[in-house]
Amino acid sequence: MRHENGDQPRAGRSGLGNPGGMSGNGMGEAATVVLIGNPNAGKSTLLNHLTGAGVLAEDKLFATLDPTTRQLVLPNKQKVLLTDTVGFIKKLPHTVIEAFKATLEEVHEADLLLHVVDLSHPNFAEQMRAVDTVVEELDAAGKQTVLVFNKIDRIGDPEIVRAHLARHPGAVAISAHTGEGFPDLFQELETRLASWRMRARYRIPVSESALLAEIHRAGHVLSLEYDGDVAVVQAHVPPELEGR
Repeated sequence: MRHENGDQPRAGRSGLGNPGGMSGNGMGEAATVVLIGNPNAGKSTLLNHLTGAGVLAEDKLFATLDPTTRQLVLPNKQKVLLTDTVGFIKKLPHTVIEAFKATLEEVHEADLLLHVVDLSHPNFAEQMRAVDTVVEELDAAGKQTVLVFNKIDRIGDPEIVRAHLARHPGAVAISAHTGEGFPDLFQELETRLASWRMRARYRIPVSESALLAEIHRAGHVLSLEYDGDVAVVQAHVPPELEGR
């Protein structure tokens, strides 16, 4: 595989430089962040509070049937396209299969997933596992994911919240209703997006189809063209993939 990074040629690389005019992570670009979680976890409420999107937020199993996307600007001026999705459960009813196809596309195109969990729910751990199972079934288990413990305003003992955060490094605790914990969420978003969104250009022999599939799964493909028996891919990829 020949790889071209937007910053400069690296030792041991092909030394192709930057013929495609690629650049590193640009603050003017909008990262794609997708909200996932069990129905009623508070995804729509979070989107509403962050962006004023006015999305229906009801205590129903499938209040959101089509992905809704709004723009959010983080404190560091990074633009984010934040997308709400239909709730993730096992064995989806036939009535929401078509809506879930749109969710499938959104998840695969995401730069980052926000897994929203209703920490006040008595079976929240089981709900977390159910969502993780669906993500695996969508072949998106390798996506960068931030675990967001929501509805902490309903939990009387802050030690309970701190205990769960200690068990899940990188998680944040918020109340989508009151806005508590939003600074921590913003900081985590800035950190994850700054370290993860690297823009790179690859020349991959078609015989290396597994690597091409990995870029599609773990990254965000911007363009794909073929030059004979070589695939020319421009994509945002995580650091571990960018270095291959």
